[in-house]
Amino acid sequence: SSRVTGMLRRRIASKDDIENALAMENLERRFRLTALRAERGELYHLRATQKISNETLQKLLHDLDLLEALLIEREG
Repeated sequence: SSRVTGMLRRRIASKDDIENALAMENLERRFRLTALRAERGELYHLRATQKISNETLQKLLHDLDLLEALLIEREG
């Protein structure tokens, strides 16, 4: 009986650990997406103030698009 109870407690703890890990991963992903969006905004600002060329803007936006797509894909 105590053996079964111990096993059930470990399963519950393990399930909680998995749920916590998934929640943390989701939170980290959301933070990264927010950071990418902020970076995108800064790139547009740099282009508007002519601190970077349009070519540089397009290259950097492409890189951000790839990172964002990867994060969104992992979300689903």
